[in-house]
Amino acid sequence: MRAVRIECAFAALEHDQRAIAGLQCVSWDFRSMLGIVDGNLRLMVECITVDGKCPSPGASVNGIRIVEILEEWQSNILTHHLVTMEFSSDFLGHYFHDGDLAILAGTNFTSAGLVLQIAGRHEKMVRFLSDVRSRILVDRVTSAKTSEGLIQKGPTLQQHRVVRLAHQDGWYEVPKRTSIRELADKLGLSKSTVSEQLVKAEGEIVGDFLDRAIGSE
Repeated sequence: MRAVRIECAFAALEHDQRAIAGLQCVSWDFRSMLGIVDGNLRLMVECITVDGKCPSPGASVNGIRIVEILEEWQSNILTHHLVTMEFSSDFLGHYFHDGDLAILAGTNFTSAGLVLQIAGRHEKMVRFLSDVRSRILVDRVTSAKTSEGLIQKGPTLQQHRVVRLAHQDGWYEVPKRTSIRELADKLGLSKSTVSEQLVKAEGEIVGDFLDRAIGSE
């Protein structure tokens, strides 16, 4: 496991003060690692806003601090800010001290949730993933396969959420212990959406299973 993609739906983060503060903006997209300063991890991140208001330098929430706004530019109605951010050592920054782990392009935070793409030593990555899982609910972990790299395969986060609830509530038991209507009510979605997402997710899961079975023959 040399690289993994970790995905967390926003439902797992909605009460976290860092996520609440971050969602004042449209997205936060990782651009580069800048090294360790006083034991804290510094990253270059592109922050995109609609109103042009990016958190000011010095703003800090539970171990994450805005150090500097390096540049700003506009495209249509959006304002882009190139920002230096700092993650405290006692938060998650210490995992990157020895150069055993690196954050990859594709890491971002939006209203859909958090995506972390990480590469590095197996042992350190396992500890990092375990720590992340102890703090927030992780919906999916995708590992790189040979030369394919980190490809997003399988159900989307919403599909994963639907399938997980369906499984927990007995949709796949015989006889079924729940209905599409009950699942829809719990998920806050329409019956047609739940039905569609179940079919699509099941198709992805079965396809992946068959690919693995063929590959092992």
